[in-house]
Amino acid sequence: MSVGKINRYSIVSSEEEGLRLTTMHGMNGFGNGKIHTRRKCRNRFVKKNGQCNVQFANMDDKSQRYMADIFTTCVDIRWRWMLVVFTLVFVMSWLAFGLAFWVIALLHGDLDNPAGDDNFTPCVLQVNGFVAAFLFSIETQSTIGYGYRCVTEECPVAVFMVVFQSIVGCIIDCFMIGAIMAKMARPKKRAQTLLFSHNAVIAMRDGKLCLMWRVGNLRKSHIVEAHVRAQLIKPR
Repeated sequence: MSVGKINRYSIVSSEEEGLRLTTMHGMNGFGNGKIHTRRKCRNRFVKKNGQCNVQFANMDDKSQRYMADIFTTCVDIRWRWMLVVFTLVFVMSWLAFGLAFWVIALLHGDLDNPAGDDNFTPCVLQVNGFVAAFLFSIETQSTIGYGYRCVTEECPVAVFMVVFQSIVGCIIDCFMIGAIMAKMARPKKRAQTLLFSHNAVIAMRDGKLCLMWRVGNLRKSHIVEAHVRAQLIKPR
């Protein structure tokens, strides 16, 4: 079971913490005519920048739940971490299949026989070490095209590994490109061009007291069928 904790923020702004210093006009005429008072701070549920001022604790299997929905997790994380995940996924796949081709060449004896021996046919031509196997893995998955290094008909397991890496590479490409496109298509920064008035007022409208504020759109494109919903949070 999760437990929510509320951080302490000023009732005025999310940038002000502790006690609020207010200024009122003095009625006694002494000094500069202003009296400085302190107002007791309260707990805010929602800060003025739109972030919820709630932290969850004692959540069981939080990491496993995020990994269970890995696509949404990749879409929600920051761009810097998204680029790190993008790079690591491809590099790790290249290393894994490069290691597999190197093991195949090692077991077949390709590393012990010279390249100029006409009586010996290696599984993968010109793969005489792990670096060459790693380059062959990159060429296979990224479909750059083979040069001196290419698979032969000598080892069916090497042919199967090439086919398997091509399929896995297509799956990785679809997943990562889909996550990046979904992240770019989200209108998350659209709220930056919607401005709210700094102060809200209570005034009479149609014989009733109404809480009112203004909303402005900085873009020239209009928002069609816009719906506004407000929530009032108050103590019981």
